[in-house]
Amino acid sequence: MAQTTIPFVDKWEPNPNQILFTHSKNIIMAPLTKLFKVEDDKYSKINLFMINTKKSYNSDALRQHCCLYLNYFCEYFDTDKEYYMNLAQLKFMIDCYPEYNYNNLITDIDRYILQDSIFSKVKAMVEYNYNLELSYKSANNPQLQYTNDHGKIMMQISILMNLLIPLITHFAYMRNISAINDFLLDIYDHVLYAPAFKGVDIYSKIYETAISNVTRNEKNNAGIWVKQDIRGKDTVTHSMDAVTNIVINIMPKYIFEQNMISLDYSSIQRSNKFQITDISYEYSYISLSSSKRDGEDSASEFDRYEANLTKADESLYLQSRINCQYTIQTIEHQWGPFDDEEIDFYIKELTADDTETINGFQKQLIFNLFYKYFGDTVSINAINIRDYIKLMLAAKRMLQNSKMAYLPYIISSKVNKIVSRKALNKKEQLEMQQSQFFPKIQEKYQNDKVESQILGTIATLITSNFSIIDFHNKELHGKQIQVESRFIIEEALLYILLI
Repeated sequence: MAQTTIPFVDKWEPNPNQILFTHSKNIIMAPLTKLFKVEDDKYSKINLFMINTKKSYNSDALRQHCCLYLNYFCEYFDTDKEYYMNLAQLKFMIDCYPEYNYNNLITDIDRYILQDSIFSKVKAMVEYNYNLELSYKSANNPQLQYTNDHGKIMMQISILMNLLIPLITHFAYMRNISAINDFLLDIYDHVLYAPAFKGVDIYSKIYETAISNVTRNEKNNAGIWVKQDIRGKDTVTHSMDAVTNIVINIMPKYIFEQNMISLDYSSIQRSNKFQITDISYEYSYISLSSSKRDGEDSASEFDRYEANLTKADESLYLQSRINCQYTIQTIEHQWGPFDDEEIDFYIKELTADDTETINGFQKQLIFNLFYKYFGDTVSINAINIRDYIKLMLAAKRMLQNSKMAYLPYIISSKVNKIVSRKALNKKEQLEMQQSQFFPKIQEKYQNDKVESQILGTIATLITSNFSIIDFHNKELHGKQIQVESRFIIEEALLYILLI
C-alpha cells in the first residue's frame, strides 16, 4: 500500500479484517491461537491479556486507545507481523511456564520488543502521523525547551508502552505482583533509556518541567507548603511523584492530535492541586451530630469508632489507620480489584429504606475472615465504609473460591432480619454431625465455649432473612435467599475452617 493512502491513526476507522486486538472489561484480546494453529476452547485463554492489575489501564478509554494504536501499527507499519508473533511467543511463555520469571521477561522484552526492527517501525509510524510544531524555548533553563525532535521521541516512547501494556499487565496478573507501579517503572526504564534514544534524556526533561512548576507553586502557596513536612513531602519528592505519574499514567495515553507537553503540564498542575493545595489534613477529627441524617451522609459505625479513638489517643489511631491502609491494599491485590461503581452500588443498597448499613452479625462474619490479615482485632475497626464494602466483596470472592453456593451471597447481602438462635434442633444437629468438616472443627478448637458460639452462628444463619445484592447480575439482585439447613451447615463449617 502506498504511503500516501494510509489514514492518520487518530482518524482511522478499521474494518473488521484489520482488527487483531479487541477489548472488554479487564482484558485485551488477540486471536493468538491462530498463530499456534489450535482452535480448541481449552486453549482460548492464550488469547486473553489480563489488564486489570493496573486500574488506570483498565478504563474503556485506555483499552480502546491501546487497541487502536496496536491494530494500526500491525496493519500499516508492522506488515510482516513481527511484533504480533513475538507477543504471542512471550504470552505462551508466561502462561505455560510458571518458572518464567521477571528476569526472563525483561531479557525477552529487550530481545524481542525493544529491538532495532520494532524501533524503526515505531519511528516510521511517528514520522508519518506527527503533525505538531513544538518550539517552546526558555532563556533561563535549556532543559525546559521542547522541540519537534523531543515530541517525536515522546510519541515513540508512548507507542512502545502501548506495545508492552498487554504483556506486562498480564505478567503482573499471572505472577501476583502487588507493587504494580514499581514493576511498571522498572519496565518503562528500559523504554526511556533504550539505545535508540541515546543522548536524549526524556525523563530528566520531564523532571525539570515538574520541578520548575512545583517550585513556582511553592512560592505562590508558601503557607500551605510549609505544612507538608508531616506528609513527608517537599518540592523534590513531590516533583518525583508527579513525574512517576506522567510516566505510568499519562505517557501511554498520548495521541498525535494533542500536545503532549500541555498534557504533562496539566498533570503536574493537577498533582499540585490534589496532593498539596486543595486537600485537607488526612487525620482531622470527624464531627458527629446526634441529629439523624440521610443515607451516606450519616456517620457510620467506623466514623464513630474513628472519632472516639482520635479523641482518646491520636497516635494510636494513626498507627491503626496506617496498618489498616496497607492491609486493605494487600487484600485488594489478592481478591480485587474492586470497581468503584460496584462499591457505590452496595452503599446505595445497604443504606436504602433507612436501614442499618452495617449489620453486627454480618460484620462479624466478614471480620472473622480478615483478622489474621490485620494482625489483631482492633486495627480493622479503623476502616471506612468503602473499605468495609471491599472486605465484603473480598469475603464473597474468597467463599466462592471455596466452591460455596449460599454463604458468598449471605455475607454480601442486604440483611432483612436477624433471628438470633443459640442452638440447633435435633435434625440440624444430626446434619452437622454427618458433615465431613465437623470432626475437623472439633479437633481444631477442642473448646465447649467456642463450639457453642459456632452452633449459635449456624442456627442464626438458618433462621435469618437475607436478600442478594449483585451488581453484575440484575436478575439475581434483590432475590431473597432460600436456605436449606444441610447446605448452610456444610458451608458454615467450611467457613469456620477458613478463619
